[in-house]
Amino acid sequence: MDKAKAKQMLKTAIKHVGDDVFKPMNFEDVGRKEFLERYLWAIYVSGFRNAVVEKHIDGLRAGFHGLDLDRIVAMDGIDARELPIRNQRKADAFLKGCRMIHDEGWPALKERLRTRRRDALRELPGIGPATAQHMALALGIEDTEKRDTWMIQCAEKCSGTVDQMVTFLSREYGLKRQQVDAYLWKYCRDNQRVP
Repeated sequence: MDKAKAKQMLKTAIKHVGDDVFKPMNFEDVGRKEFLERYLWAIYVSGFRNAVVEKHIDGLRAGFHGLDLDRIVAMDGIDARELPIRNQRKADAFLKGCRMIHDEGWPALKERLRTRRRDALRELPGIGPATAQHMALALGIEDTEKRDTWMIQCAEKCSGTVDQMVTFLSREYGLKRQQVDAYLWKYCRDNQRVP
């Protein structure tokens, strides 16, 4: 891996981002509604640009009764044609996952997430390896990065893997993995290119 290139990319990203960097939640403070918000986001952002989901998140929330779990599980089904992002598979996955969460109960699920982390997230419909990692980062379940297209491109630019790049940069600068991710990702998103 080209360590000099990796360091230069991070320095450029930090200079661009400054203090306006994403901060994950404290998992101990995460309630059921915040969890459902992240779950909805993770399902819909998979395969879509972040900006597309940002534009439609309010309509998605509304289509799922403002993320009121009791009202969601009372639904007979969902017609994705009534949602701003008309993806039936994603809508069905979220509805099915909400039913699983309701059946298990939030306290039991939260305890399972504490111990099994990404493995527990992967048991939810619509959540694969990448979205589980994304949710684990955002919810503060673990210090990790998201292996999205921008992070992959950054790693390729310095001839390494995402894991190699983030491990090196976090150790080199004494940053958390999620901080390295946040700086690089925000630079890439804002500039639509790697640093």
